[in-house]
Amino acid sequence: MQRCKTLLRAVIIATVLATAVTAAATEPLIDFEAGTSLVGNQKAHRVGDLVTIIISEQSSANAFNKSEANNKSEISGGPGFGMLDFLGSWQLDIENRYRGEGKTTRTGDLRAEISARIVEVMPNDDYRIIGTRMVNINGEKQLIEITGICRARDIRSDNSILSTYISDAQISYRGSGPMHASAEPGIITKIVNWLF
Repeated sequence: MQRCKTLLRAVIIATVLATAVTAAATEPLIDFEAGTSLVGNQKAHRVGDLVTIIISEQSSANAFNKSEANNKSEISGGPGFGMLDFLGSWQLDIENRYRGEGKTTRTGDLRAEISARIVEVMPNDDYRIIGTRMVNINGEKQLIEITGICRARDIRSDNSILSTYISDAQISYRGSGPMHASAEPGIITKIVNWLF
């Protein structure tokens, strides 16, 4: 009797284990594309999930233009005939010279971290993300906005992504407040610059 109970328990345990192994075999333990794992944190992959964007943008542009033009004309004539015999020999030299140089240098550097939300999962499993952050310190407002498209595999295990991995990225950084207004030229300066 005792042997039958032990055998029955062993059969039940074996059946439960076989069912669990079969269920586990139908789903992979790790999905590298979506980032799901039994042993790690779950990466953002649905609409509404949050992603931390590490903005590290640097841009630099240089342009140099140099032009030079030289045009010289000579016109001459001999003595006049008939009614114009009072004219002697004459000569006219015309010379036009132009030299111009121009140089433009522009650099930009933006570093920030901002949380964005997945607003669309596209048919190819890429994500459309949108993030906004407003900081207000003593009446000085700073607004950062970012939109773009990223791939699932570019999102790290801690749900962060570098801004350089976001395609069609549009990053906007704006400020307003007393300090920002004092840094801008006055209305008279703007009018003079507009006129000249």
